[in-house]
This record gives sequence, C-alpha cells and structure tokens, in this order.
Amino acid sequence: MSAFRVALFSRHALRCSRSLSRHYAGLAVPNNRFLWEKAQPTQVFVQQGPARLYSSKDNETPWTDVKYDELKALIKSGHVQLIDVREPEEIASTGLLPGAINIPLGRLHQALNYMSDQAFQSKYQIPQPKKWDNNILLYGQDFDSVRASAALELLHKWGFIKARHYIGGYAEWATKQQS
Repeated sequence: MSAFRVALFSRHALRCSRSLSRHYAGLAVPNNRFLWEKAQPTQVFVQQGPARLYSSKDNETPWTDVKYDELKALIKSGHVQLIDVREPEEIASTGLLPGAINIPLGRLHQALNYMSDQAFQSKYQIPQPKKWDNNILLYGQDFDSVRASAALELLHKWGFIKARHYIGGYAEWATKQQS
C-alpha cells in the first residue's frame, strides 16, 4: 500500500535534504519548495524507557549495572558514593544501604547541579560528587528500579558519565543480608 506525503522545505532544509537523500530511500528532492512523492511505508522502531549501555557480548550486563557482589565489595572498600533515589517516606519504612544518602529523584537536579559544595556538604554530610567521579552509584527499591534507571540516564545527560546503578535495589540487598 502506498501513501502520499507532502513536505515544505526551506532553502537550508532543501540543501541538507539533498545531501542526505542518498541515505534515505525514497527521498528525492526537486528544486521547488513543495514535494509530492509516493512513499513506501517504512517500519519505525522506537525504544521506550531509559537508554541502557550494553557490552558487546549478548550475555553480559551493561557496564552501568552493578550486581550484589560488586556492590558489597565497593561498600567494604569505602570508595563509593551511594545515592538512594526513593522518597523519604519509603526510606522511613525500610532504611538505607550502609553509607548511602537519600536524594529523591525530584531533587537530584538541584542537589547535583545547583547546590554549592558547602551547602551540599552541610545537608548530606558528604562531599558533593563531581562529574568526573567514577564512584557514584544509584539505587531504588526493587530490581531494575525505574527511578534509579531514570536517575542514571539523567546523570549521564548532565555529564556524570561514569555514574552507575545497583540493579538489585534495596529489596535485593535486604533479602541477601538476611540470608
């Protein structure tokens, strides 16, 4: 089944689209501003949810995901800044991982990007993480927490490119600590 498509191009868009036409099948740009073309239906794949950075091997987890054993070793070494992105009400009923601070997802942007080092230090009792730190670790409540994944994507977007997250969440930590 074919469809008709109409596109209005400015001079700049027309010039750019000519150079890109070899990459997109069916995009033939004439010299006028209106383009009537018979286009073939194409399949579009849209990824929903946070982007995940996977390794080259299919059976490996992404480098951003930290598992329980690695987290335990990081906590023992003391070279990790744990940030719990849950709301304070959730933490009141469960608790925090050892050495973690609570910065809810809604306050993360202000805390990491707009607070001064002194204000952050006085509020959270730890030094403010820097963009080049490789020890920032986020976690949420459950396995592969949506909030922790969203926070990780935001931190990467804000320049904290070495930030990672604990995929098991507080629930896995508590379960494994009791057994």
